[in-house]
Amino acid sequence: MVLDLRGPRSWTITVSGAAGHWSHELSPRHAELLYVLARHPSGRTAAQLAADLFGDATRTVTVRAELSRLRRTLAGVLSHRPYRFTDGLEVHLLEPRDAADLLPASTAPVVLAARRGLPGGG
Repeated sequence: MVLDLRGPRSWTITVSGAAGHWSHELSPRHAELLYVLARHPSGRTAAQLAADLFGDATRTVTVRAELSRLRRTLAGVLSHRPYRFTDGLEVHLLEPRDAADLLPASTAPVVLAARRGLPGGG
C-alpha cells in the first residue's frame, strides 16, 4: 500500500495485491487520519487519534465516524482496537521533500508538529 501525501491539495492511497490494484483520492481529514496511522504502525486508540487531529482526546465520536467512513472505502486495509493498518500490509508513506509542505491546509496538532520537525509529529 502506498499513501502519497506529496501533493499540496491531492492525496491518494494505492493498494496492490493478489486481488488487484486500486487507488482512491483522499479528503483532507482522511489524509490526516491515514498519516497518523502510517506513523504509528502498532495503532492508535480513538482518544489518541482525537488528540492527534484535534488536540482534544474527548472528540472520539468524530474520529470513530471518520474511520467508519474510511473503512467502508478501504475495506480490508484498516483494522480496529486499536485503529491501525491491517496486519501484514506493507505501508509506504510518501511525504513532501520539505516537511513544511505536508498537508498544507491541515491544522491537526500532529501535522503541525511534523511540519516543524517536532517529536509527536510522526
